Amino acid sequence: MKNQIKFLVFLLVFIIFIPQIFGQSMYFPYYGKNKVNYTKFHWKSYQTDNFDIYYYTEDIRTLKIISELAESAFQRISLKIKHQLSARVPILFYKTSTELQQTNLYRLPEGVLGVSEPLLYRVAMHGDMPIDARQDLVEHELTHIFEYDLLYGSPGGVLYVMNAPPGWIMEGFSEYNTETWSSWSSLIVRDAVLNDRIPELNKRGSLFSRYPMPRPPSYDFGHAMYEFIEHKYGKNGVRNFWQSLKNSPMLGRINPIKRAFGQDPKQFGHEFKKYIRDKYKHFLLRDNPEDYSITMGPEFPLNEYWFAFSHALSPSGDIIAVETFNVKDNDFDILLLSAKDGSVIKNLTKGYTLKYEHIKYEIEPSKGRDIAWSSDGDRIAFFARTGKKHSLFIIDALSGNTLNKIFLSQDRPSSPCFVPENNGLFFTAFEHGIHDIFKLNLDTKKVINLTQDDLYEKALALSPDGSQLVYSIRIGTYDKLFLSPINNLKEKTQLTFGRGNTITPEFSLDSKTIYFSGDMQDAFNIYSVSLDTGELKRYTDVRTGNFFPVQVPNSPDTFIFSSFNKGSFQIFKSELEGEVEKTVTFAQITEDEEYQRFEPLISLKIDQDKIKPYKGIGKLYMSGRPPMDAIFATDGSIYGGSSIVFSDLFRDHTFSFTAYQVRSFRSYFFSYLNQKRRLQFMASAFRYTMYYYTPYSYMDPSLYYRLNYRDAIATRTISGANVGAYYPFNRYYRVQATFGYSNYAEDFYDPYMNKVMGGTSGYGFFWNGNNVSGTLSLVGETTKFKNYGPSRGNTFNIGITQSLPIVKSFIQNTTLRLDFRQYLYIGADALFAFRFNGFASLGKNPYISYFGGNNQVRSANYYSLVGNEGWYSNLEFRIPLINSATTLLGQIGPIRGTFFLDMARIKLKGYPSKITVMDSQLFLDGSRMEYLRQVDAVGSYGFGLEFFFLGFPIHLDFVKALDWTKFSAPFDINTRGDWMTKFWIGFDF
Repeated sequence: MKNQIKFLVFLLVFIIFIPQIFGQSMYFPYYGKNKVNYTKFHWKSYQTDNFDIYYYTEDIRTLKIISELAESAFQRISLKIKHQLSARVPILFYKTSTELQQTNLYRLPEGVLGVSEPLLYRVAMHGDMPIDARQDLVEHELTHIFEYDLLYGSPGGVLYVMNAPPGWIMEGFSEYNTETWSSWSSLIVRDAVLNDRIPELNKRGSLFSRYPMPRPPSYDFGHAMYEFIEHKYGKNGVRNFWQSLKNSPMLGRINPIKRAFGQDPKQFGHEFKKYIRDKYKHFLLRDNPEDYSITMGPEFPLNEYWFAFSHALSPSGDIIAVETFNVKDNDFDILLLSAKDGSVIKNLTKGYTLKYEHIKYEIEPSKGRDIAWSSDGDRIAFFARTGKKHSLFIIDALSGNTLNKIFLSQDRPSSPCFVPENNGLFFTAFEHGIHDIFKLNLDTKKVINLTQDDLYEKALALSPDGSQLVYSIRIGTYDKLFLSPINNLKEKTQLTFGRGNTITPEFSLDSKTIYFSGDMQDAFNIYSVSLDTGELKRYTDVRTGNFFPVQVPNSPDTFIFSSFNKGSFQIFKSELEGEVEKTVTFAQITEDEEYQRFEPLISLKIDQDKIKPYKGIGKLYMSGRPPMDAIFATDGSIYGGSSIVFSDLFRDHTFSFTAYQVRSFRSYFFSYLNQKRRLQFMASAFRYTMYYYTPYSYMDPSLYYRLNYRDAIATRTISGANVGAYYPFNRYYRVQATFGYSNYAEDFYDPYMNKVMGGTSGYGFFWNGNNVSGTLSLVGETTKFKNYGPSRGNTFNIGITQSLPIVKSFIQNTTLRLDFRQYLYIGADALFAFRFNGFASLGKNPYISYFGGNNQVRSANYYSLVGNEGWYSNLEFRIPLINSATTLLGQIGPIRGTFFLDMARIKLKGYPSKITVMDSQLFLDGSRMEYLRQVDAVGSYGFGLEFFFLGFPIHLDFVKALDWTKFSAPFDINTRGDWMTKFWIGFDF
């Protein structure tokens, strides 16, 4: 009964604090990809009425724009929701998207525009976007700050709250407060509604979709839900809805729908579906691309490829190059498709590579294509992330071999266009926060900015005769098409006018017509405009959108285009016939022409005397609620602990204190981490108490019959201080070094064992004394991960530790360590995983290491293999079994199977490299005799199940013990004992 009570208490703690437990990387057995700070930021600060703005550019105009956008957003939102913030808002402005990803506030993937956090109300954002889009971003992130203030009362209030509203309530309100629908967002909603794929509300009020969507439904359908609330209950209904959230309990489920509207989520969702279907019912009579086109692929889930981000047609018209997402490999690839039937000819970028981190993609078509095919048909160009920024890759169109790689200093390059005459390439990109058109000489690798203005040019297309460029420019809040001769981009002709966006232009085969996509009828349809007559034709009348229309050579009435349909972009082929709508009169634009520009609601004058440099650490703030962690070990121990972390405004400087207990052993750790520069360093002070199990064979083998396994607990207490630093060469490799002083105190935990082994013949390998040492390590991490763990690549850590004999009595040794892991992906989420972990400590006082149990050596007791030299290796075959399953305990999954083989050797100084094992012999009369024998190596084989519950990987292994009497005869393997069942919680190596 006592053990059952202990288990129930543990289970309660486990469930209550599962969000904190899952967020603790200290229990995750991977090193963590390098955080590389490529840029040295010289921050300055400026105060407006409601904001503390931090920036590092020298351009006062940038500061002025951010200040005006922020104050304009504040005025509009505060008036709209009738609330004033309780504190000033820090805005951390990064010039470019790649520099935002260097922030220490979060680990941000590519594509994130901005973030806001509830603890200090900080907003971090970048400026690689048009000013009207930047205004929407500021309003979105600032709405989050208002949300935090409404919910938590003040900065730091989130520390005392144990729950949060569903994601759609937060993200939807932020989108709703921008009062704008981007063409991309409206496309997602309209497509889901018209294809009967509307996300649903579960019993807890969270929004989920049964179908794949290009981004979480919380944003766009959350936005639509707030418009539904306003439609049904008025603007006061939205305010009442948030008032119900303000009074939510600290613990327990938040159900604002019931409190505000007297409906359960199912009823509310039903009413919302009726509203949203009625809103878009007039689109039902329009065409679906499948009504008049042939799907060319990709067609997820019919194959592993989802989304056609960009495409380019070969000069012959026979092959389509498509940039897509490989769901099976969790990576971006470039495919070759047959233009005849859409079948996949070849994956040009298949497999794992370190040439780049990932192929660059733009999910929104208006940004332009990210792939180009040379006019000779031999080369394909695309951009990929390589370190701080991106590089242009030119590959062979048949083999996929890299022909050229050119690093670009510009940000977010897009729209590559080959220039055949002089081996050049046009592209668009951000430079100093301005989006311009550039030309790259592929021979000299020299880049020239061709426009050098503050207009937002994008989506290039080069005429087949090589004389003209067509592209779009952001005018006010719309994209319009412009035409220029390639030798003078200052000379511009505006081709489209009026309401709506005109994007993704492509030239006809004879260079006399521009095909493009326009949303003048809300959905994006295919249009053309004649450069000779100005005649404007429309070719489609679709529900969602068609983009990048390209004429097929030798069949001028046939087009290849992409269409957003059923949650993704797909490639279609169709014969299209245009209908004349009107005649357009083009406009010649002079260099000094003034365009309509977006202007913030509030205009400010910057007082340069108020600009202050931001130096030093400054104030420190608690980084989060101290977690209360509980971990269950395979030897029956319960680990418990907590930590508290303080950092500065930018999280460049972090102070942490951690305390935890294992059994009755307590450990403490204090550290300071500086991540301000690329060379990052750390100082720490600590007192650890750890334990392992001393094998009886190193003491007295006869004790096997008098003591049990747990009587052999040996404790190790380490007190001291370290300083360390690491320098990342790139995202994959780094060198790190530490230097420090430690005091060691080791002994048996049981006083009886101290008495038994107290003689001179006893166990004499404990460390008791002082140690000054330095460690140098080389770490490599090329492993790629999927939702279940590592999937491909490798990880290694090679290190040497040298003790320094400052005083003769100090501990003296040299220790070498190697940890190597390799993952071979064979498809369908099945893989081989291999690990080798070896160590050798030499010298006067060799260091004792220990391992065993869990997934190290499954047949051995936990931490019972002890030595100053040794190694263990594991080979595993991991396969998927069930994606998810519903049980009495809730949803578990994915469920995976494992076949494994373990092997290990150890050696203790002064002893032979032997391991004593307990074996037994069965006699004819049914009796069994146990006896001891010595072997060179031990191991295990077997199979197991792994399933994920509450975010934790749970393992159930069925193990058979192995041993090798002579290591020189590796195939002479003995099995011993019965099959064992092992249960443990932990991540795969």
